Amino acid sequence: MTSVGEMPRPGRQRQRPPGWWLITMGVVTAVTWLAALILSIAQALDSNLLLAVLAMATILAAGIPWLVLALVGVVKYRAFAVSSILPLILVGTMVAIDQRLPERAAWRLSEGAMTDVAQECAERTQPTWIGVHRVDSVRRNDDGACLFRVGNGIGSNGFAYFAPGTTAPERTEAEAAIYYLPFDEAWHKYDYNYW
Repeated sequence: MTSVGEMPRPGRQRQRPPGWWLITMGVVTAVTWLAALILSIAQALDSNLLLAVLAMATILAAGIPWLVLALVGVVKYRAFAVSSILPLILVGTMVAIDQRLPERAAWRLSEGAMTDVAQECAERTQPTWIGVHRVDSVRRNDDGACLFRVGNGIGSNGFAYFAPGTTAPERTEAEAAIYYLPFDEAWHKYDYNYW
């Protein structure tokens, strides 16, 4: 409220972020988005562990300049929207990976082609693409499973198909050379018992 004869003060106008700040923030966000996308693809396709580690290192390395830029942007320019894009990308990526959404999407794209190959289960020793999965080999196991070796062997060695009417052997990890984890109806994930 102003009294008689007092001039009203103009409101403090928000300073617009400079072009260099917007460009740098855009580059850091784009690099992080690309690394998050690669990390999601690595999870979806059981690909090389080194690729996932490099993507995580890139995300961490991009976090340092983002933190400085975000602090400057929020304090000096009140650029809350631009500063919050990168955390939203990372939270979205982590939720998707935690819920195994990339893996499920890759499986849905590959399931038909994998089932077609599994029903015949002809031995393959050369790497090939089946659906979106790079399959290193296909072979029939002694217990009747058709084994598809996929990925680098970290966490799971691949997929196992049991024809309708058959089931995976009931074995514990301690007594089996290969153990199976239920995945999708006739399909299981398998791993070798290294211990």
